[in-house]
Amino acid sequence: MTVELGYFTIPLPDIEKGMAFYGRLFGWTFDADGLYAHVNNTRLPLGLNTGDVADLSTFYFRVDDAEGYAAKVIALGGTTGGITQSPSGLGVQCTDDQGTKFALWQPAEGY
Repeated sequence: MTVELGYFTIPLPDIEKGMAFYGRLFGWTFDADGLYAHVNNTRLPLGLNTGDVADLSTFYFRVDDAEGYAAKVIALGGTTGGITQSPSGLGVQCTDDQGTKFALWQPAEGY
């Protein structure tokens, strides 16, 4: 499997304001639950999440084995958090061997 960018998130302190801004700017529409808003009319999956504006956007690399790739991150000198599960699949927050943050995403069926 070729690993590609599979998802990314934009951290915002106020999801409602973010949906209004990006909706008007790009014509995006959303499925939202108050803490997270998935953009539902783009080819590349992305969303807005609650977070500190000083945080960078999170890039999720789509993988077929989150646990296996997390082990590779550690073997290469990076770090990982625990594997989390959501309706969209498994996720792992990571940093590379220089401290740059990214995430792994193993999509659930249908994503």
